[in-house]
Amino acid sequence: MTNMKSWVAGAALGTAVMLAAGSALAAVAVGDTLGTKVSEIAGQLEDKGYTIREIDVSRSKIEVEVTFDGADYEIDVDRTSGMVIKIEDD
Repeated sequence: MTNMKSWVAGAALGTAVMLAAGSALAAVAVGDTLGTKVSEIAGQLEDKGYTIREIDVSRSKIEVEVTFDGADYEIDVDRTSGMVIKIEDD
């Protein structure tokens, strides 16, 4: 019976680690390229599991307010390169 409990505990831990790793892999980081158009950026973020709340376009950057794993963030993307230049808690 003890071996069965150990196996069940190990399987549960393994599943939790895999789920956490899946979330981490979907996260966007500074330096990632998402695109230079609003539609490209929104599509990339939604494909990675982000929920878009608002998008503001200025002369030099596109600011995207998102929710990911229950937390709110603002992601700034350079309009020329499409590169993520800043991520901060919102």
